[in-house]
Amino acid sequence: MVKYMDSISSRVKSESLISRVLDPYEVVEKCIPRTGIIAFAGMAGTALPKEVPKALSNYISNTGEKFSLIVFQGGSTTPDFDDWISSVAMPMRIPFGASSRRLREAVNTRKFGLFDMGLYEHSRWVRRGVYLRSIGRIDVAVVEAVGIAEDGIIPSLSVDVAPAFIESCSRLVVEVNTLRPDLTGLHDIYLPTVGQPIPISRTMDRVGYPFIKCPQSKIAAIVLSRSEDSIPMYSGITQNDLRIAENMINFLTYELGRDPNLRDEYAFLQPGAGPMSSALARRISELPTRLSIWAEALSTTWIPLILNGIVRDASSSVLYTLPGEVEYRDKLYGEIEDVKKSVILRPYEVTNNPELISRFNTISIQQAIEVDIYGHVNVSHIGGSMYGGVGGSIEFTRSAYLTIVATPSVTSDLKTPRIVPITSHVDIPEHDVDVLVTEHGWIDLRGLPPVERAQKIIDRCSHPKFKDLLWRYLEKAKEEGGHEPVSLKAALEFWSEVKEVQ
Repeated sequence: MVKYMDSISSRVKSESLISRVLDPYEVVEKCIPRTGIIAFAGMAGTALPKEVPKALSNYISNTGEKFSLIVFQGGSTTPDFDDWISSVAMPMRIPFGASSRRLREAVNTRKFGLFDMGLYEHSRWVRRGVYLRSIGRIDVAVVEAVGIAEDGIIPSLSVDVAPAFIESCSRLVVEVNTLRPDLTGLHDIYLPTVGQPIPISRTMDRVGYPFIKCPQSKIAAIVLSRSEDSIPMYSGITQNDLRIAENMINFLTYELGRDPNLRDEYAFLQPGAGPMSSALARRISELPTRLSIWAEALSTTWIPLILNGIVRDASSSVLYTLPGEVEYRDKLYGEIEDVKKSVILRPYEVTNNPELISRFNTISIQQAIEVDIYGHVNVSHIGGSMYGGVGGSIEFTRSAYLTIVATPSVTSDLKTPRIVPITSHVDIPEHDVDVLVTEHGWIDLRGLPPVERAQKIIDRCSHPKFKDLLWRYLEKAKEEGGHEPVSLKAALEFWSEVKEVQ
């Protein structure tokens, strides 16, 4: 891997700021309140501050001092970050992005409060002062950057909610990461104004600044960082992922061939996240149309496809790297000047903006924990326990031209169906789901009444091991009547029978 070990003076352009360079332990002593609100930018495990959270954990361990802090964050984190932050007493965490079992257990035993929400709305609430009414002002924000210009902060590989945090906080701590190359020119920092349309009509339209505006007076401390991101807690690509990707390509080929609104410069894709997105990247060259990417999060797996012209260009809020795919991050670093010509990183108040998602005829691919036979989708809970945040899924599915939900039909141990009679929690209603894809096939649900939707989902997308149980449930539910038949009694019987076949 290429390492960029520039001096702090080459990354901080203002001489007056050099005196604010502190050891992270000093930052904890001098800048972090013992009670209040702290905000950490970064998402998808990328560009999270690392030095200050680690020092905070060490400080608490060494001194025994108590910190009680409401924690705001940009999105999903890493196990390392969660372990460091768990040393703090947290009355509240907003939104959900925990990556460690320890933090999930704390959420699900209600040891601290959790408010989860869509990321676009999260950024707007920070900037508009909605949180001030019930929670308070951000006392200190901590962000990772690759440098500090005279007029502002040059972000790292994630922009996420950092501009809103920087705009709204009382004090700012900047971790300048010199392991990153100079990313100046990769970002387009623009925040929407109420009543004004966002002047973007193509992926590569630049309408903002290459840095996040910030008065130098707000910068309380600068920390030198030489830490690379931990790889997010995703599994590697499975055979199921590859089969699902193949079925998505089959559907997209069919759809792109028949819809004149999805040709060339009008075809935009949000490719989902995690290993399924990587699996799709391996097949995307088979499509008859070149796509642009308009996404909340994009893995570096897609970088070679963009550089080679297979994918036209990309706008995202973060570029993250999956396990076993560090080579793609190295390619990003090594060819960064070429990357800047076809990739832009923006705040997710822009990438997740419903107006833009709709404007671009976006094809949105979402993943699920479970889907019911009518198409209601659960992305966040297993039973009553929180597993993952909703992120931008609710923003893209509502506004996209076409929403595809892609999920395995069964858990990896083959014991629990993901196509179920009734979901335990609904994040995405059936009205926002156009296409369902599993490893067994795909079904276009548009225009189908509920019972016909259920029949086709069971027939084409469910796992053979549970197909008969789903048919049995549907027949019992139909006996109860109604436009969209539901039977709680039959659903309980379904799960009893599932246990028997396990």
